[in-house]
Amino acid sequence: MKKLFHPLVALVVLALGIVIVPPAQAAYMPTAGATFNDPTGSRSQQTVLMDQIIAAVNNVPSGSVIRFVAYSFDYQPMVDALLAAKKRGAQVRLLIDSHTETAQIRQLRSALGTGTSDGSYLRTCKYSCMANQPSFIHSKLYLFSRTGGATRVSMNSSANPAETGVSRSWNNTYTTVGDKTIYDANLDNFNDMLPDKTNTDYYHTVESGNLKEYFFPRAGSTKSSDTLYNILNDVSCPSSIKVTTYFWTSARLYLAQKLRALQKAGCSVEVIYPDGSGNQDTIYPEVTAALVKVNSNLGPPVPTWNTRPNDGLYVHNKVILINGVYQGVPGQKIVYATSQDLTLTSLRESNEVMLRIPNAGVYGQYLANFDSIKNNSVKVTSSSQTTARVDSSDERVPRDNSADPDE
Repeated sequence: MKKLFHPLVALVVLALGIVIVPPAQAAYMPTAGATFNDPTGSRSQQTVLMDQIIAAVNNVPSGSVIRFVAYSFDYQPMVDALLAAKKRGAQVRLLIDSHTETAQIRQLRSALGTGTSDGSYLRTCKYSCMANQPSFIHSKLYLFSRTGGATRVSMNSSANPAETGVSRSWNNTYTTVGDKTIYDANLDNFNDMLPDKTNTDYYHTVESGNLKEYFFPRAGSTKSSDTLYNILNDVSCPSSIKVTTYFWTSARLYLAQKLRALQKAGCSVEVIYPDGSGNQDTIYPEVTAALVKVNSNLGPPVPTWNTRPNDGLYVHNKVILINGVYQGVPGQKIVYATSQDLTLTSLRESNEVMLRIPNAGVYGQYLANFDSIKNNSVKVTSSSQTTARVDSSDERVPRDNSADPDE
């Protein structure tokens, strides 16, 4: 029997058979927890999230499966790693949004095909994979059945495999290793998306230990069926609430109004967003007005920062940080990390995912990242642009269905 464990080969028995893992790969272990890039830093600080994913891809052995869900894809080093993984016998399965076609997507489609018969493919959906009107595959999930010495690895991220997510924007990834419940939930979500069949009543949650994962789209027509509104509604003051987002439309203006009300009630609220002109206009002016316009009836303005003035860089994290009383329990430190922008489409039509992480250490990491981004931002002091029409809550508002301008 000792011959089976030759020093050049590690044999790993899985439910589907035997996977041969070279020792260099078997020695690799992905790091669980939070990771952040810095578009203002060195190239290695910019690429850290992509490097983390590529390292996992490079250590997937023959017979194992890589699954990606992403909104955009133009990062050539990731293409090279995925094609090398397929060449050595791994299965590569990609679900990429159809809003744009890049040379990298064409290269992957040519190599992987679009059919599912050989286990590798690149697939798209007409809109999101669960809607029949303009919407998007907007989750960023990187899943590995095995990589190195780890199984069931899930990377929930705000970052696409795209240069904009490396050198132009702040992003985060939260990695779970060996968490069967989270991995299986993400796997089920991937498989549920494949048929490209309308199901906007898909919303459900899964819990594993202290983690909770939320899957969208969510049916409904009022703020009572908005998960993020309900999260904010569960906060009691005095507490601290910090929000970063990329896109915020007036169809979810009530989220800004709720934050302002919490500020008035004695909570400490801060917001970071990116807003510019032209195709960089990602925050509706009435949202800004709800946050910062001076109005004694609304209470003190919400301190708000804009990343755009810093060389056009933008925050792409979609994060809510809560420190204080949550659901009546004091002393809570909770991170909500999501792919979802504050648009109606992202709530009701698009494929999105969110992870709740109630962990003081992880909260501290996200707080430090928030402060770092704030230090690279300009405080918003004007709400002069408040004349734009407030959009209807109708899910087919054209501007609310716009793609991310930068991606």
